Amino acid sequence: MSNIFSPQEILRIAIKVEENGKKLYEILENKSKLDKLKGMWKYLKEQEDSHRNIFKQMLENVGDYIVYEFSPGEYDSYLSAIASDYVFTQNLIEEKIKDLFTSDIEAIDFGIYIEKQSILVYSSLRDYVIKDKQDVIGKVIDEEKNHLSQLNLMKGTISKIN
Repeated sequence: MSNIFSPQEILRIAIKVEENGKKLYEILENKSKLDKLKGMWKYLKEQEDSHRNIFKQMLENVGDYIVYEFSPGEYDSYLSAIASDYVFTQNLIEEKIKDLFTSDIEAIDFGIYIEKQSILVYSSLRDYVIKDKQDVIGKVIDEEKNHLSQLNLMKGTISKIN
């Protein structure tokens, strides 16, 4: 993959990350012994599927969402750097699906990392989205922020138990 990422490529990466996130959260849901944690993984799994569908629709109707006359230059470089990190995150998710985690806290920390990366990438992508469609990606960003908050709260709860 080249070092230059178009908004379409980032949408494809986002779709793949959401698919793998769903798989990961499903595995964590099935392995978790704590009902509260199991419920959170189930919720996150369902959200990943919803986000994948949003990005898939954006990609299928890219002309309705993406600004093509966005001026190239510094922002393109910034977006490419963030997308490169996101590809790295994609690889980490695939590894974790195979290897999983040694503790609930480690799994939660990884979820926090994924949510932070998603917020960063989706916030950057929003600038490439047509103004009157930015609320679509804004909703996804808000949901990712909510996931981050839930994971942080769960980490505190689990830390007190252990």
